[in-house]
Amino acid sequence: MSLPESPSPVPLPNAQTGGVFRVVRVDADGVDADRLKALGVCLGRRLSLVQAGDPLIVFVVGTRVGISSRLAETVFVELECLPQRANLQ
Repeated sequence: MSLPESPSPVPLPNAQTGGVFRVVRVDADGVDADRLKALGVCLGRRLSLVQAGDPLIVFVVGTRVGISSRLAETVFVELECLPQRANLQ
């Protein structure tokens, strides 16, 4: 099964919950950029969106972290893997 083509990176709040993504751009500056790096959200990092909302919950570097939706808007991701569907047999 092939993944759908992603026309361009999307802001993290627009990503599909449960999907695995790669960070391809971070538009934050200064303190905000430092905060994201401290949380493990940086260029090239893989993460999963656990829960949408404010704050968003992402799984990154082996832990769950909350990121405000304002700050998450500065993180752009590309889809790597769709969420697995439960086997309901």
